[in-house]
Amino acid sequence: MVGIKHCGFLVLTVSLSFAGILQAQEPALNIQAPATAPILENAPAPVVTSAVPEVVEAPPVVKPEPAPVVTNHPVHKAAPVVVHTPTNVPVHVVTPTVEVPVVHEAVVPTASPVVVAETDKFFVDTWKDPSFEVGTRILQVKLQDKSRGKPSDGSFFGTITQINEKQDDVPDKVFIQCRLFHSPVWVGVSYDHVTASTMDDLSIVPDGSGTDGNEEIHGFIPYVQAAWDNETRFTPYAQAGYAFYQAQFVPNSWGDNGRRYVTAKTSVSGLELGGGLGIRLYKNLSADLFAQYVKVDDITGQWFYNYGNNFGGPFIMTMSYVAYGAGLSCLF
Repeated sequence: MVGIKHCGFLVLTVSLSFAGILQAQEPALNIQAPATAPILENAPAPVVTSAVPEVVEAPPVVKPEPAPVVTNHPVHKAAPVVVHTPTNVPVHVVTPTVEVPVVHEAVVPTASPVVVAETDKFFVDTWKDPSFEVGTRILQVKLQDKSRGKPSDGSFFGTITQINEKQDDVPDKVFIQCRLFHSPVWVGVSYDHVTASTMDDLSIVPDGSGTDGNEEIHGFIPYVQAAWDNETRFTPYAQAGYAFYQAQFVPNSWGDNGRRYVTAKTSVSGLELGGGLGIRLYKNLSADLFAQYVKVDDITGQWFYNYGNNFGGPFIMTMSYVAYGAGLSCLF
């Protein structure tokens, strides 16, 4: 009996539960029905509003496609690696180490002195290279032995006891010289000539004219010169050479158609010592102050006088001299 009651109670409970479930489900159906009914009635508004959110949600799904853009972002990170900005920084560091302005400052100080001293150093630098110089001079000559003995007794010849130099005011003492490689030494050659007029002893032969002719020497003097170049306009120099002359006695009227004549040496030589100062005037043009001493060998021979009987005697000329003067020269 108890089991039947228990079973009945159980059946009742299940039935109530089932009925409750049905009742619970019926309101849900009743709610959905009115809900769908108003949506269908207001289809334009709800459908649009419900569809727009769904369509809007769809683009966010499409927008994730810019995921490649996201992937490009790492690629954009790779770009700085390709640029090697860190590597360029050391290159920029190298540029400061070069310091072009500093180098330019180093050039400017050295360039400015060269420009300032260019006019002076032009000649110093040039004269240290192989160079040539050509010039000419006017020289005043002074004979060293101008008197000798007595007439026909230790005289130059016959009644000639004096000789005097004849000055030549023509600038014809030409010279040319060449500098040896990178040295202060020059080698050159100059042209020279000297004329001496003869004079009688007027106390013995008061003929008024007092001369029988002239002794002339002319020739070339090879020499070696040392020049002290410096940055000023003044260049002192000294030289030594050896002269080679041709000698000739040129008689005046006393020759008398060859009745009186001289036979003497036709070539003599001598040692030259000289020195001077070059003064630069403009560019390659220089003035030249010069002095020299030349020890010339004596010119010896015989003189003859023939008027029916032969007469004559020794002949000698002492042509050593000192000369001084000035000139111009050009360097090239």
